[in-house]
Amino acid sequence: MQEKIHILMSGYFTGNLTDTENQELRSHLESNPTDRKIFEDYRLLWEESGQKIALKPIDVEDALSKTKLRLFFKKFNYLQFFQRAAAVLLLSVLFSSAYIYYYTTTDFSDRNENPVIVQEISTIFGVRSKFRLSDGTLVNLNSGSKLIFPTEFSGKTRNVELVGEAFFDVTPNPARPFIVKTSEINVKVLGTAFDLQAYPGTNMISTTLVHGKVVLERESDGISRQLAELKPSDRAVFRTDGKVINVSVEEDLDKYIAWKDGKLVFFNDPIENVAEKLGNWYNVTVKINNNELKRYRFTATFTDEPIEQVLDLLSKSSPIKYQIKKAKKLADNSYSMREIIIN
Repeated sequence: MQEKIHILMSGYFTGNLTDTENQELRSHLESNPTDRKIFEDYRLLWEESGQKIALKPIDVEDALSKTKLRLFFKKFNYLQFFQRAAAVLLLSVLFSSAYIYYYTTTDFSDRNENPVIVQEISTIFGVRSKFRLSDGTLVNLNSGSKLIFPTEFSGKTRNVELVGEAFFDVTPNPARPFIVKTSEINVKVLGTAFDLQAYPGTNMISTTLVHGKVVLERESDGISRQLAELKPSDRAVFRTDGKVINVSVEEDLDKYIAWKDGKLVFFNDPIENVAEKLGNWYNVTVKINNNELKRYRFTATFTDEPIEQVLDLLSKSSPIKYQIKKAKKLADNSYSMREIIIN
């Protein structure tokens, strides 16, 4: 029933409902305050993004069915929490479908008089998404990330923009290179598979190559300068503070790419990295209360385990203790993130 209501909501905004379906939705919202609040959230989002929507119809239901989301979290006994979590997930996909607009800069088209339609897909923390671009390129988008791309590639290159982390399996096309732009560097490929991490607020951008070949470039005054050329198993780390790059060969790539397969991997990671990964993976806030823990390194692989089990297993290999503070109900009936204190 809940899935049907969400489909009716998306149909309402695209104008695809019959009179009977409109009446069914209206009756449901009048008798269900929680869904009515969700519907109003959608309405505000839709109206806010309306000025950027292209003039062609947007198939929201098709986008919803094609975008696959995976959410890893501990099950609560709060019915309303589930409803709000589901609303956030659906809302994020709805936003991805609605945020389509005409774009005329040379980042996505060769000439300004030939505008292209650009789409943005974003994931909240704790959620990962998998989808294909129009050229067949497969994209795994990690939590807390955003990809901006044209609905159809045109021109001599296939340009996309990334904020956060994504794994790309690029469809080969020697005549039209695939270029991923980040805040500091660009990754240029013809056909290959690689991971690119460029979260804002950090001082590094990393690229890990699985197969094929990629070239890392940096633009300055409109001129691109090559920084490095990577071979399979190479990992490049560009330091945004010093503008320097370091390339190393990695024997085991799982540490950097296993997330796309639903695996949480630590390999000789310091506690700060562990805390950051746990926070992104489970959508929690992690605080470290003891600097002595910085001496320890953690190696483990987890698949779909709840965070309590992850913490229990980590505590068996090191002298850590942890406390989990429950999510708090906020004024708008949503819940705050859980907080984990590590001692």
